[in-house]
Amino acid sequence: MGMTDVVLLVALVILGIAAAIFLLMILALFIRTGIDAVGVDGTVSVEARYGIVRIPIWPPPQKKGKTPKTEKTAQKQATKKKRQKYKYSLNKEELDIGQLICLALTLLSELSDTLRISRLHVRVVIGTEDAAQTGLLLGASAAITGMTVPFLENTFEMKDYHIDIDADFEAAKTNWASTVFCSLRPISLVFLLLRHRRELFCLYKRLIKKEEAIANE
Repeated sequence: MGMTDVVLLVALVILGIAAAIFLLMILALFIRTGIDAVGVDGTVSVEARYGIVRIPIWPPPQKKGKTPKTEKTAQKQATKKKRQKYKYSLNKEELDIGQLICLALTLLSELSDTLRISRLHVRVVIGTEDAAQTGLLLGASAAITGMTVPFLENTFEMKDYHIDIDADFEAAKTNWASTVFCSLRPISLVFLLLRHRRELFCLYKRLIKKEEAIANE
């Protein structure tokens, strides 16, 4: 076997490995991925599911004992902070709630064939120190629920769902509990983001302000 044949064989092996990795990446985008969230009175836990794999997202996993910082490490971190030239903030003046809702509904409607809501349970008992305010919040919540639930029923595949909104006019605070599990295939989300990339980019440019950081010395 000559040198040319060896080079050709190595090139074919590299191309084969690259093609196999690319194929695995494409296949990975077709595996259903989901989010499982549970919340009770402000305490929330969220985990991602990729096939049979579960990945905790919130609260973040606690790290084991941290190694003490050395002087060099501290100097490097201080240098990174000083090199920070810009900071990003939300431009509230350009925030258009109506436009955001319309865009969100459009994106959700285009995911109707792939997004699956397997479980959605919400229980809210509204309570404030003012009975009149409690009544207003109950009416607004009932109206929002009356619009949201039919949209979800007509748009997505929903297996197990129940939403209950009530009020306790003698309670001083609101109590709530919810659990939701929804899943989709990542490939559908990739195509969706590509279709709406211009709208999303324009929205990002308008809402996110890039400013020079104060600590830039």
